[in-house]
Amino acid sequence: MYFWNIDALKRDFLQERFSQTQAFYYLVLMLVLFTLPIGVLGDNTTVWDKASLWAELALVVFGTTAAYKSNGGRDGRQFLERYVALSWVLFIRLLPLVILLGIIASIFREIFIGDAGYSFTGYDFAAVVLIGFFYYWRLSHHMGDLSQENFSGVQLGAEN
Repeated sequence: MYFWNIDALKRDFLQERFSQTQAFYYLVLMLVLFTLPIGVLGDNTTVWDKASLWAELALVVFGTTAAYKSNGGRDGRQFLERYVALSWVLFIRLLPLVILLGIIASIFREIFIGDAGYSFTGYDFAAVVLIGFFYYWRLSHHMGDLSQENFSGVQLGAEN
């Protein structure tokens, strides 16, 4: 894994020495670094703020690992391409669920806690974990579908 030497990385690409395992490591590291600012920029005033950071980090690492293994691991094909493209469509499809769970968490917060202001509560934490778990579960499922030789869930040549 390269951290600074971009010419060596480009050489690996040109010589077709960049593997699916390397793509997996770069992706996990990038996702962890994108997730860390949640804890740094958040209030960190409640235990739920801190728990959310650690839950998000765990979901990113374990969920991406599950997707990588579902894609066939080191023997898989097009991991990064599949991960990014499937993630986008899955995100769009889950957006109504995210909005619904956000509304439900807000209602529970208002009923049981009252005026919590903008502080993160256990209800918010539960919604975030539930959405994250469901997201990575479905992503792994779809990655696994693509890694099967005789996947019949998609008709080849059909436009969607």
